[in-house]
Amino acid sequence: MINITYEQINDLLRIEDLFEPVKQAFIDYNPSSLIGIPVSLLHFPNNADTHIKTAAIKGYDYFSIKVVSMFPENAKQNLSPFSGAIFLFDAKTGFPAAILNDKGIITDLRTAAAGAVITDFVASKSSNSVAVIGTGTQAYHQVFALAKLRRINTLAIYSRSKEKALSLKEKLAHSYPDLKVDVVDSIEKAVKESEIIITTTSSKIPLIKGKWLQKGQHITAVGSDDIYKNEIDSDCFHVADTIFIDSLELNKQYGEYAHAIKSSPDLIDKTIEFGAAFQNKAFENSEKKITIAKLVGVGIQDLAASIVVINKLNSAH
Repeated sequence: MINITYEQINDLLRIEDLFEPVKQAFIDYNPSSLIGIPVSLLHFPNNADTHIKTAAIKGYDYFSIKVVSMFPENAKQNLSPFSGAIFLFDAKTGFPAAILNDKGIITDLRTAAAGAVITDFVASKSSNSVAVIGTGTQAYHQVFALAKLRRINTLAIYSRSKEKALSLKEKLAHSYPDLKVDVVDSIEKAVKESEIIITTTSSKIPLIKGKWLQKGQHITAVGSDDIYKNEIDSDCFHVADTIFIDSLELNKQYGEYAHAIKSSPDLIDKTIEFGAAFQNKAFENSEKKITIAKLVGVGIQDLAASIVVINKLNSAH
């Protein structure tokens, strides 16, 4: 078994390396090839949590178990709030093959890759004004990744902390000097003035209201990944023409979609999983529709990203 350090992963892995593997993993995530994707959530005091996500798919050389933690109080001890590792096992023997001590960076990058790929696929090709709600690591990665796939002309940033919003603006300006970035003081303003809205918060109350949405807008919601978090209200799903989700099974359990479909089961009629959407050759993104992409995070993303790391490591030797 090999031990892969955070430093090795950080040196080897780039977000653009994950676009195609993550997209393919969603396509491979279908009833005929799926062995399992169970999820366990542990909640601790002070808003700390640990997510355990597994993935096994027929035809893959490995299966994976990912453990990632977020302990906010660590900051008081000058420790990172984030930690984690991914364990890869040989799919033929079941033997441990590798430990990736990624400290959560694979989760960050695969989430951003998945968000960017589905956003670029679904949102109207003419959409180039973006709003990001939240200013954490994922906010940066989502915008950074999307800008690799399509031109973004303007970006609106909303955060409860103006200091954090300005810091994100500076960081993005460093990565994309030509990007016009504004810090706004209202979520409603950010939403109404943007064609693509990305939510990346851990909010427990809905931040975006369906009544604000107009034809031609798209939301990618990535922050709400458990039973307590909730970034967009149920009206968003009701006014949407199509809802795209990474996993129907998991979205029925976690995040905003779980709340919405319990009260409105007919939402299933306009819901499609990413993998099916990617394979739909008749699909056309339209300027006349409201669309939502909802991600709760699926272990197949971790598996796909970990295999990229293993392959890059092997080719480097």
